[in-house]
Amino acid sequence: MTDSFEDPPIRLTLVEQLERLASEAAVAAGCELVGVELHSETGGRLIRVYLDRVEGGLRIADCEAVSDRLSALMDLHDLMPGRHRLEISSPGLTRPLKKREEFARFKGRLAVIHAISAPSAEGNPVAAPVATDKGSGRKPAAGANRTMVKGMLQGMDEDDVLIDVGDTRRRIPFRLIAKAHLDFDFNRGTPNGNATGGG
Repeated sequence: MTDSFEDPPIRLTLVEQLERLASEAAVAAGCELVGVELHSETGGRLIRVYLDRVEGGLRIADCEAVSDRLSALMDLHDLMPGRHRLEISSPGLTRPLKKREEFARFKGRLAVIHAISAPSAEGNPVAAPVATDKGSGRKPAAGANRTMVKGMLQGMDEDDVLIDVGDTRRRIPFRLIAKAHLDFDFNRGTPNGNATGGG
């Protein structure tokens, strides 16, 4: 007789469960889910859902449709039985960037990236210029800190995000990005020159 071992079921956090349901509701309404936040407030909890549209911009009708569908899904799964408030909105001008395809999609837009930075033996940081750090693949060492990089996104090259900081192109391994978001380009007077979505 052979014993069989199965991996224990993965227990999702409450936010992860909300993200799954919110994504389903967003797709049904022709939108994309940008993110979900869960906050405590007096008398209950606040669920804040950020949506966007690839084309055409987010509409009030989109927010209402997602709100209705997400509320129904939460009731169906008995996910938030206590008092809560659901808020649906656009991510605005500083939309967070979480997926690889988003760094490629927003090529040419101003962005801020917070990356894990660990000095190498040569003293070059992880988020180094392309010429000196191409495909480094370094892992953060003990005592690693974060480096903030602000510049124009230039898409993805395999597993690295490319970003121009002044006249220097930098390469940041996607796995070392702690957080990132679009930023407002005041010199152009527009949301990074080529806005998508509402805000």
